[in-house]
Amino acid sequence: MCSMKSNLLMEYIMNPKPILLFFCITLSLHAQTLREVIDYSQRHNYQLQILQEESEIIDREADIVGAWSDPVLQAGMNDIQAVQPLSRNVEAMQNQFITLSQAIPLNNRLEIASDVEKEKLLVVEQKKEILSVNIAFGVRKAFIEAQFAQSSLSILDRYISFLKRPMDLLVNLSAVEKNSVEKYITTQLLQKTYQFKREAWLRNIEVAKERIELIGNLKIDNFSDEVVLKNYHYQTLEELLSLLDMNSPELHMRDALKNVANHEIELAQAKEQTDFTVTGGYYQRFDRNDYVSVAVSFPLYIHKKQSNKTVQAMKKSNIQNLTYEQTKVQLEQGLKITFHQLQSLYDELKILEQSGVKINQLISNAKSELASGGSLVHYYELFTKRVNNRLAINKKRLAIALNENQIDQLLGVTQ
Repeated sequence: MCSMKSNLLMEYIMNPKPILLFFCITLSLHAQTLREVIDYSQRHNYQLQILQEESEIIDREADIVGAWSDPVLQAGMNDIQAVQPLSRNVEAMQNQFITLSQAIPLNNRLEIASDVEKEKLLVVEQKKEILSVNIAFGVRKAFIEAQFAQSSLSILDRYISFLKRPMDLLVNLSAVEKNSVEKYITTQLLQKTYQFKREAWLRNIEVAKERIELIGNLKIDNFSDEVVLKNYHYQTLEELLSLLDMNSPELHMRDALKNVANHEIELAQAKEQTDFTVTGGYYQRFDRNDYVSVAVSFPLYIHKKQSNKTVQAMKKSNIQNLTYEQTKVQLEQGLKITFHQLQSLYDELKILEQSGVKINQLISNAKSELASGGSLVHYYELFTKRVNNRLAINKKRLAIALNENQIDQLLGVTQ
């Protein structure tokens, strides 16, 4: 064992690429539990990586806009004498100078501008949270569909194998019973139908694998984990609506956008008061005494352009407030509809399960009647009804799981 490790180490030192490839393949083969796949998908999702880069850009922008304007350094010479001085005086006033100008804000405009960028950073963080929720939703959906496809395959495989016995029986009975030929053909078609259904479920599993690869750049060979239902139908609608208000990343993002809009109103109002500029200079004269000058400049008047921008900022704030309310209503109504659908699905599931109990009783009775001359064909036909019932139950449970997954998405569940 030690020698094998040393050999691997030497191989990695000489050529690390195959070893890295081995570990990547191992990851793709073994990261198959639901939590592992979600975590991996969230870490390697391209859009999340893009949003992370945007966060860093905005974070630096907050520092940029919160800083004063860069000072302006100016150096030069004036009244340069050629044959005659350029000034009106006969005697030249030639000198050289250096000045430094700095714009100074009269209010907290820079702090407000920095706050706007920080609020934008919160918006991006909520976008990342929404994307994480959607990734988890997509991965769970793939696992749910694969899980129920596998359970349907199990039902179908047992039944297709079971159908071989009545097929042999009907071949033997066709010589003595006229309707046995028709039943033989019907059973043969039934067997083909279930084989086609089986192939469809196999394709569904492959589609689920492709969905995982699309979402998280991860190839998966099988689904070894199950999505555990949270039984939302046992909770009240009021409890779920409360969770929606607290946990919905989409609502949080809309709230952050409202804050951005409010800060932009403050920023627009602050910009109505312009900065003043202080300029200090040192002048060195060739034939006079040197001197220092200080000047302050300030605009005499401001056009209505900035006041119009303030009005625009107010309108944008109103839009964000309305959008928040619209989003809240849409999410709440979506949750209510999904919750009521979930309750209906559970009611329909109970009916199917009760039908399954009755079918089992009929099978038990038919089996007892075989000893007294009961129909063997009828006995096998009841098994077909039971399989159809089990497939219907499985399909209903699939709908329940997908419905709960939608509620998870609305409530911002990321695992």
